[in-house]
Amino acid sequence: MKRFTALALALALLLCGCGNAAAPQPTQTEAPATTEAVTEATTEATTEATTEPPPVYTNPLNGEQSDTPFTNRIFATTISNIREALPHVNAGKADILMEMFVNGSVVRCLALFSDISQVDAIGSIRSTRPMFNDICEHYNAVLIHAGGTGTALRNADEHGITHYNVDSLMRQDDPLKAGTAYRDKEYKYGEHNLFAIGSGVVAYAQSQGVQVTGLPETDYGLIFTEDGTPAGGEDAATVTLRMKYTGTKKDTVMKYDPETGNYVYWQYDKMMTDQITGEPETFRNVVAMYVPMTTMRHGYHVADFIQGGTGYYACGGKIIPITWTCDSEQSPFRFFTEDGQPLAFGVGHTYIAISSPDGSVTYTAE
Repeated sequence: MKRFTALALALALLLCGCGNAAAPQPTQTEAPATTEAVTEATTEATTEATTEPPPVYTNPLNGEQSDTPFTNRIFATTISNIREALPHVNAGKADILMEMFVNGSVVRCLALFSDISQVDAIGSIRSTRPMFNDICEHYNAVLIHAGGTGTALRNADEHGITHYNVDSLMRQDDPLKAGTAYRDKEYKYGEHNLFAIGSGVVAYAQSQGVQVTGLPETDYGLIFTEDGTPAGGEDAATVTLRMKYTGTKKDTVMKYDPETGNYVYWQYDKMMTDQITGEPETFRNVVAMYVPMTTMRHGYHVADFIQGGTGYYACGGKIIPITWTCDSEQSPFRFFTEDGQPLAFGVGHTYIAISSPDGSVTYTAE
């Protein structure tokens, strides 16, 4: 029994020793470092994936981009456009320059500015007309003019237009009012020597409690693309826009400059150059708008913009026929291709000739 017991004890000790030798030993790991690296990589990847680019905002009248939303209110100025009143001053800086017959054979322009405060001088400024008042209502624009007849001024008030006669303001002793305009005493045509001062008219409007800012979401009816050359357009290096109404006609010629991508403005057989800088007046987009017109008993022309109509659009040396609409007296003009697609304008300034349906557009490849 003793031998058996000793043998059993020895065997038990041997088995215990083998069990201890085979038992796994704890090892040190670098789990914290690994966890930190994985967490850092995951965080970095998640941050890169979820970071959004900064928003880009667009000027609604010329398509230029900025990093802040557009909140200005549109200002509009009347500009004389008869032969004797030329050359213009800073008409080419208008985001949109509209030309039209306003009464009889008198042709004038309405210049729309997205930031008129940046324009030192504009003109020459002339009296307002019902056509101008109407267009300003469509764009909720502050109108700057040189007075007008009782009929024209009452019409502006009836349309709810905020408007200022800078000719009368500048004659007063108040420096704020005097800073809205000036007369160039050396200008060769006396009645065409009144010029508005952009920063001055904005400051005066503010002093009168006028809202000079707008809402960023305001719809001005235009869309833009970097290259506004119309697809499928015909060659149009020279575009002649003939405005007509009641037997009166006037031609504007736009000549395409491929180096700048703009059309150069010609009329009265002359290239339009700025009186101050001598630079040519140019526009990226050229539009003809045909609209039904009638004549008020006082002889002023008015247009039925609510009916919409047809026209032409030229950009990049190409031209296409278009249509346009206007939903109400407080809505902007909207432009479309013939198949009903929204028309994308090229980024830049726009010239619009407004004519009765009797007007015409001709163009050549040279």
